[in-house]
Amino acid sequence: MTDGWPSGGRGTGPLMPGTADRAAKRAEERANGREQRAKERLAASEQRSESRAAQRDLQSQERERARESRRIEEDERIKARLDAPPTNDVEALKISKRRRSGALARSGVESKTDRDTRSYKTIVDTARIRTLADRGASVSGLAGAFGITIEEVEAALLETAVPEKAAQD
Repeated sequence: MTDGWPSGGRGTGPLMPGTADRAAKRAEERANGREQRAKERLAASEQRSESRAAQRDLQSQERERARESRRIEEDERIKARLDAPPTNDVEALKISKRRRSGALARSGVESKTDRDTRSYKTIVDTARIRTLADRGASVSGLAGAFGITIEEVEAALLETAVPEKAAQD
Protein backbone atom coordinates (compact mmCIF):
# COMPACT_ATOMS: atom_id res chain seq x y z
CA MET A 1 0.00 0.00 0.00
CA THR A 2 1.31 3.45 -0.86
CA ASP A 3 0.64 6.85 0.57
CA GLY A 4 0.56 8.49 -2.83
CA TRP A 5 4.01 9.96 -2.53
CA PRO A 6 6.85 8.86 -4.77
CA SER A 7 8.94 7.77 -1.77
CA GLY A 8 7.80 4.21 -1.95
CA GLY A 9 6.16 4.38 1.47
CA ARG A 10 9.44 4.84 3.32
CA GLY A 11 8.87 8.43 4.51
CA THR A 12 10.01 11.43 2.58
CA GLY A 13 11.97 10.79 -0.50
CA PRO A 14 12.94 12.72 -3.58
CA LEU A 15 10.19 14.95 -4.97
CA MET A 16 8.83 14.71 -8.44
CA PRO A 17 10.62 16.89 -10.94
CA GLY A 18 9.35 20.52 -10.89
CA THR A 19 7.59 20.15 -7.50
CA ALA A 20 10.00 22.50 -5.72
CA ASP A 21 9.58 25.05 -8.48
CA ARG A 22 5.79 24.85 -8.23
CA ALA A 23 5.92 25.22 -4.41
CA ALA A 24 8.22 28.24 -4.65
CA LYS A 25 6.00 29.75 -7.33
CA ARG A 26 2.87 29.21 -5.18
CA ALA A 27 4.60 30.73 -2.14
CA GLU A 28 5.59 33.73 -4.23
CA GLU A 29 2.03 34.09 -5.58
CA ARG A 30 0.62 33.91 -2.03
CA ALA A 31 3.12 36.54 -0.86
CA ASN A 32 2.21 38.77 -3.81
CA GLY A 33 -1.49 38.26 -3.05
CA ARG A 34 -0.95 39.19 0.61
CA GLU A 35 0.94 42.32 -0.38
CA GLN A 36 -1.75 43.25 -2.90
CA ARG A 37 -4.54 42.77 -0.33
CA ALA A 38 -2.58 44.80 2.24
CA LYS A 39 -2.17 47.61 -0.30
CA GLU A 40 -5.89 47.49 -1.11
CA ARG A 41 -6.80 47.59 2.61
CA LEU A 42 -4.43 50.52 3.16
CA ALA A 43 -5.87 52.40 0.17
CA ALA A 44 -9.44 51.73 1.35
CA SER A 45 -8.53 52.89 4.86
CA GLU A 46 -6.96 56.10 3.55
CA GLN A 47 -9.97 56.71 1.33
CA ARG A 48 -12.34 56.24 4.31
CA SER A 49 -10.18 58.59 6.38
CA GLU A 50 -10.25 61.27 3.69
CA SER A 51 -13.98 60.80 3.24
CA ARG A 52 -14.61 61.20 6.98
CA ALA A 53 -12.40 64.29 7.12
CA ALA A 54 -14.28 65.84 4.21
CA GLN A 55 -17.59 64.97 5.84
CA ARG A 56 -16.51 66.50 9.17
CA ASP A 57 -15.37 69.64 7.37
CA LEU A 58 -18.69 69.88 5.55
CA GLN A 59 -20.64 69.43 8.79
CA SER A 60 -18.48 72.06 10.48
CA GLN A 61 -19.18 74.55 7.69
CA GLU A 62 -22.88 73.72 7.88
CA ARG A 63 -22.94 74.32 11.66
CA GLU A 64 -21.10 77.61 11.21
CA ARG A 65 -23.62 78.74 8.56
CA ALA A 66 -26.50 77.81 10.88
CA ARG A 67 -24.83 79.67 13.76
CA GLU A 68 -24.34 82.74 11.61
CA SER A 69 -27.95 82.67 10.38
CA ARG A 70 -29.19 82.38 13.99
CA ARG A 71 -26.96 85.30 14.96
CA ILE A 72 -28.34 87.42 12.10
CA GLU A 73 -31.92 86.43 12.94
CA GLU A 74 -31.41 87.30 16.62
CA ASP A 75 -29.86 90.66 15.69
CA GLU A 76 -32.85 91.40 13.44
CA ARG A 77 -35.25 90.48 16.25
CA ILE A 78 -33.40 92.72 18.68
CA LYS A 79 -33.38 95.58 16.18
CA ALA A 80 -37.11 95.11 15.53
CA ARG A 81 -37.81 95.11 19.27
CA LEU A 82 -35.79 98.28 19.77
CA ASP A 83 -37.47 100.01 16.82
CA ALA A 84 -40.96 98.94 17.91
CA PRO A 85 -43.13 101.49 19.70
CA PRO A 86 -43.10 101.17 23.51
CA THR A 87 -45.77 98.97 25.01
CA ASN A 88 -47.02 98.33 28.52
CA ASP A 89 -47.69 94.68 27.83
CA VAL A 90 -45.99 92.63 30.57
CA GLU A 91 -45.28 89.69 28.26
CA ALA A 92 -43.67 91.97 25.67
CA LEU A 93 -41.49 93.46 28.39
CA LYS A 94 -40.41 89.97 29.47
CA ILE A 95 -39.51 89.06 25.90
CA SER A 96 -37.63 92.31 25.37
CA LYS A 97 -35.48 91.61 28.44
CA ARG A 98 -34.57 88.12 27.27
CA ARG A 99 -30.89 87.34 27.13
CA ARG A 100 -29.25 85.89 24.05
CA SER A 101 -27.82 82.82 25.73
CA GLY A 102 -29.29 79.91 27.66
CA ALA A 103 -31.84 77.30 26.67
CA LEU A 104 -34.60 78.72 28.85
CA ALA A 105 -34.01 82.21 27.54
CA ARG A 106 -34.14 80.97 23.93
CA SER A 107 -37.33 79.01 24.47
CA GLY A 108 -39.09 81.82 26.32
CA VAL A 109 -40.13 79.46 29.12
CA GLU A 110 -38.00 81.26 31.69
CA SER A 111 -40.03 82.80 34.48
CA LYS A 112 -38.75 84.64 37.50
CA THR A 113 -40.06 83.35 40.81
CA ASP A 114 -40.26 85.47 43.93
CA ARG A 115 -39.04 83.74 47.05
CA ASP A 116 -40.78 84.07 50.36
CA THR A 117 -38.01 85.63 52.44
CA ARG A 118 -40.16 86.65 55.41
CA SER A 119 -38.60 84.05 57.69
CA TYR A 120 -35.01 84.83 56.65
CA LYS A 121 -32.86 86.37 59.38
CA THR A 122 -29.80 88.53 58.75
CA ILE A 123 -27.17 88.40 61.47
CA VAL A 124 -26.13 91.95 62.28
CA ASP A 125 -22.37 91.79 62.74
CA THR A 126 -20.74 95.13 63.46
CA ALA A 127 -17.37 93.95 62.13
CA ARG A 128 -19.02 92.98 58.86
CA ILE A 129 -20.80 96.33 58.69
CA ARG A 130 -17.45 98.09 59.19
CA THR A 131 -15.76 95.94 56.52
CA LEU A 132 -18.49 96.68 53.99
CA ALA A 133 -18.37 100.39 54.84
CA ASP A 134 -14.59 100.37 54.31
CA ARG A 135 -15.17 98.82 50.89
CA GLY A 136 -17.42 101.71 49.95
CA ALA A 137 -20.94 100.59 50.90
CA SER A 138 -23.24 103.48 51.71
CA VAL A 139 -24.88 103.82 55.10
CA SER A 140 -28.34 103.57 53.56
CA GLY A 141 -27.27 100.50 51.56
CA LEU A 142 -25.96 98.82 54.71
CA ALA A 143 -29.17 99.66 56.54
CA GLY A 144 -31.22 98.08 53.76
CA ALA A 145 -29.00 95.01 53.52
CA PHE A 146 -29.02 94.29 57.25
CA GLY A 147 -32.65 95.34 57.75
CA ILE A 148 -31.83 97.97 60.37
CA THR A 149 -32.19 101.73 60.52
CA ILE A 150 -29.58 104.20 59.31
CA GLU A 151 -29.04 105.37 62.91
CA GLU A 152 -28.25 101.80 64.00
CA VAL A 153 -25.69 101.48 61.17
CA GLU A 154 -24.07 104.79 62.15
CA ALA A 155 -23.97 103.67 65.78
CA ALA A 156 -22.34 100.36 64.76
CA LEU A 157 -19.74 102.23 62.70
CA LEU A 158 -18.97 104.58 65.59
CA GLU A 159 -18.93 101.68 68.05
CA THR A 160 -16.27 99.80 66.08
CA ALA A 161 -14.31 102.97 65.29
CA VAL A 162 -13.91 103.97 68.98
CA PRO A 163 -11.92 100.85 70.07
CA GLU A 164 -9.59 101.34 67.08
CA LYS A 165 -8.83 104.92 68.17
CA ALA A 166 -8.26 103.78 71.74
CA ALA A 167 -5.84 101.13 70.49
CA GLN A 168 -3.96 103.76 68.47
CA ASP A 169 -3.66 106.17 71.44
